[in-house]
This record gives sequence, C-alpha cells and structure tokens, in this order.
Amino acid sequence: MTTPKSETRGRTVLVTGFPVDVARRQARELARGGDHVLLLARGKFAGEAEAFAATLREGADGGTAEVLQGDILELDLGLSGTQIRRLQNEVEEIYHVAAISYLGIQVPRMRMVNVEGLRETLEVALGMRKLRRICVWSTAFVAGDRKGTVYEEELLVGQHFRNAYEETKAEAEKLARAAMKKLPITIVRPSIIVGDSQTGEVSRLDGPYLLINAIVHGSGSKAVPLPGPGRYPLHVIPIDYAVRAALYLTRHPDAEGGTFHLVDDQPLTAHALFDAVADAAHKPRPSTFLPGSLLRAATKLPLVRSRVRSERNFLEWFDTDVRFDDRRARSLLAAGGITCPPLPSYVDVLVRYVREAS
Repeated sequence: MTTPKSETRGRTVLVTGFPVDVARRQARELARGGDHVLLLARGKFAGEAEAFAATLREGADGGTAEVLQGDILELDLGLSGTQIRRLQNEVEEIYHVAAISYLGIQVPRMRMVNVEGLRETLEVALGMRKLRRICVWSTAFVAGDRKGTVYEEELLVGQHFRNAYEETKAEAEKLARAAMKKLPITIVRPSIIVGDSQTGEVSRLDGPYLLINAIVHGSGSKAVPLPGPGRYPLHVIPIDYAVRAALYLTRHPDAEGGTFHLVDDQPLTAHALFDAVADAAHKPRPSTFLPGSLLRAATKLPLVRSRVRSERNFLEWFDTDVRFDDRRARSLLAAGGITCPPLPSYVDVLVRYVREAS
C-alpha cells in the first residue's frame, strides 16, 4: 500500500470492537505496518483477544500488540487511572469499530453501544495529547430508505430508517460530526462487507452469505430464488479493501473532517451478482424471485423473524434503488494506489471459501 508522505511508522493505536472481523483485520493491518496496537476488549473476550494479539506479535513486520480489558460503555472505557494516563500520553490514532448490527438485540442496548459507546470514546480522546486522527466506522446505510444518489457530505435529509441499526449509526455519525470541532475525525462509510478478495476469509457467513451459501450448497438442478427482482446495484466490498482504505484515509491530511463512502464504484445489480456466484459455483443461475412485499411480511412472523434476524439488514437493502457517490474517497485513495476490486475478479474466491468452510 502506498501511504501519504506525511505518514510515519511506529504509531501507538487504539482499536475498539474486538472480536468483530473489521476490528481484527484493522489491528492486523496496523501491526503489519509496524504500529503498536492497543486492542480494547471486554472481559468475556479477553482470552480470545490475548490469543489474537499473540499472532500479531509473532508476525515478521515489526508491529506489536497488547490487550486492554475494558468496555466502551463504562466511564474511561472501564480502564484504570494508570491505563488512561498512558492512553493520554501515547495514543496517536483511534479506530472506533465497536458497534452492534444484529437486529435481534434490543434497541436500547444497540443505542447504548452504537451511540453512547462512541460518545465515551470521544470523551477519552479529548485528553490524548498526541492524537492525530480518529477513524469512526459508520455505514453507507445511514442513508436509510433514500433512493437515487447519496453524497458523502449528506447525513440527515429527512430519510426514514428501516431498522434500529441504520438509525443508531446515523445518530452516532451526527455525534462524530459535532465532535469534529474539537477532535481530528475521519468517518468511513462502508457498504456491505464480504470476505477477503484474496482468500475469501470471513468469520461469519451472514448477510449476503444467506444466498451465497444456498447457491453453493444447493441442489445441482434447482435454482435458488432471489428475495426480489434484483434490478438495482447491490453494494458489496471485500474486507481487505475496506480496511486498507480506512487506514489510508485516516492518515491522509486531506481526509480530516471528511466523510467517505467505501463502495464499489461499478457495482453489479443484485441479480448479476448472484448470477456470478452461481457461475463460479457451477450451479443454475437464479431464475425466479419472491415478491419483496411477501418476503417483508414473512420476516415479521415470529417464527421466521427469530431465524433471519442477522439477515434482515441484507434483505432490506437487497432491492433498493440507491447509489453511493464516492468521488472524494476515490480521488484520495487513487493517489495511494488503492481501488476496490470488481466483484467478478474475486467471486470465485468467495465461493471457494464458502464451499470449504461450511
């Protein structure tokens, strides 16, 4: 990865959100670049975080990592006075990944994590003497039910939100934008994140994997129906692109105070995307679809709702006529040689991983 000229090596960086995939990958990317990663993890994940940090320390790129047992919902992130003073004296960057997207979680809990967790992180950041930048991971779907083109500088323009995840992430982004008056913040808005474009690796087969898995492991003669006509772009990006782009923008001087869509600027329609999956899996292409109104009604039934909670975001985003303008992000990222790979170039990798992992 080419980096801005202003970048230096060996920064001390705080990463929240472990054990989610993005937090892991962001920490690994930072350690590979020679940075010292402070991985904030709740007590229940501390052992898993320690094992993960050990793999980062064993790398050959000079990075180091350690675990801080804490919680974004507690005062001072649940850290001791000594630990907080250390953060104030050493931390140069924060990557705030921590969030809940699972719709099975009660809304008050989701709001606490997604909004108040960010608020507490920003409060702690105010005391950091060496802080250069905070990267706040948002989502492109703060656009809610908007149609047409959504621009990076827009946030609340009268849209309605289809679920608590969209709404609370928009509230969090509003909070981050207000904090830009006092803190150096960059907001990134990824679209739907899928596996690594080189390995296909992903920790959870949810979201679009509901259909990818069904196609890959489906009957050799029966096509899997789609949850809608699939006429509009389905915005997906591989996790390796999302993480590299977030790191580059966080260290770019022109990205301070900005909001950036991380999307494929030439997305396939949903139907074309799953045709590509079927072709890579050597299975029949989807030829039928379930009417969206029928599917939405079905997902509200208690028995169905309990089984598709983790996929409801994806189902709601499947057939929406929306496009995310990313011209500013592309302009900065292009200078660093960072571009989103087109899905046809890595769909076979995603399919291979699903076939071997499930």
